Amino acid sequence: MTLTHAPETAARPDFGGQLALLTAMAVAIPAQLYLAIPLAGPVGARFGVDAGSAAWTGGAFSLAYAVGFLFFGPLSDRYGRRAVLVAGALALAAVSALVPLAGSFAWFLALRALQGLAAASFAPVALAYVTEHAPAARRPLVLSVLTTGLLGAGLAGQAFGQVVAGAWRWAFWPAALLYLAAALLFHRLLTPTPSGGSAPGPGTVLRALGRLLRTPAVLAVFCSALPVFGSFVALYAVLGRLLGEEYGYSGTDLLGVQALGALGLVAGPLVSRYAGGRGPRFLAVSGFLTALAGLLLAQVTATPAVPIAASVLFVAGISLVVPGLVGLLGLLAPQARGAAVSFNTAVLFLGASLGQTLAAATSYHRMGLLLAGALLLAAGAVAATARLADRNHEKNRASR
Repeated sequence: MTLTHAPETAARPDFGGQLALLTAMAVAIPAQLYLAIPLAGPVGARFGVDAGSAAWTGGAFSLAYAVGFLFFGPLSDRYGRRAVLVAGALALAAVSALVPLAGSFAWFLALRALQGLAAASFAPVALAYVTEHAPAARRPLVLSVLTTGLLGAGLAGQAFGQVVAGAWRWAFWPAALLYLAAALLFHRLLTPTPSGGSAPGPGTVLRALGRLLRTPAVLAVFCSALPVFGSFVALYAVLGRLLGEEYGYSGTDLLGVQALGALGLVAGPLVSRYAGGRGPRFLAVSGFLTALAGLLLAQVTATPAVPIAASVLFVAGISLVVPGLVGLLGLLAPQARGAAVSFNTAVLFLGASLGQTLAAATSYHRMGLLLAGALLLAAGAVAATARLADRNHEKNRASR
């Protein structure tokens, strides 16, 4: 996927409205992945499958979601960002309406996979759109706002899933109407972008990806992305189980815990605004270490207040990591930024799938220690191998 920054004079005066729409959908569309966490139990009971099988309520969606990222970036290069966003939202609306009608668990999983594939049309294309249309001075903040929306989907999806768990089919029909409305708004509000022309085909993108995977610094960023959403999903899955089983928290209580965790999401935009000048490597490493501190603190379970407070610190750290990694790839692979961002987004959500599946069969404390080790390794990889990004960042600052 090729990113071409729009000239500053071409920026639409209503870009703020476009960003608000895209950020809202950055919450609403990936939320379909995360609502599977509270819905896995009711869905498993409906179809008579065990907990491990029911975890594929999210796994089927997220695997197709991750694979889809590799295709929709190049498609948006050929046919335009707005066209792909509109078509993807329409397809997502149609499939979402069909999911509750599945007559067997196999059909349910197949429809969830199709839903994930359609949903994959959003994130990489939206990231490309805002990168091209945001004024240069606001670009880091804009990316942070959009990626914070993607993270907020984790909390919003789980919260919505808790609300409708007793009548789980209603997790899909209202969402279908929302996605239909989003398609209409995308068509009305987003700027049409040129299609065809010099856009690379999928083969060209895959060759570019092959070159990226042979670049040690870029490969380190990709590897460090795997535990980001994975740890986010896994922590809330095992925390909800701990609070319910050990402390008797109800579904409503867990909604409050997730709402409190959402406070940590403001860290990303705030830090990007006031400390973004220190470069994306600083944001990514600081975020990993902050999330690691939250995970370690969450191991103290003598009272529920400690892991709940620690979850806010953890979310704050993760909110710094995502825009940091996207910024790093822009500096490390400026000639293949589109392919790099698409693959990185795929890795992020592949991690989410693995995190949900692993959490279903792992105890709270063991999960916390595994995640802490993964985040520590990720922080070390980014700190050790992304120094080239710092040099490129300084060159960019000097050329402004």
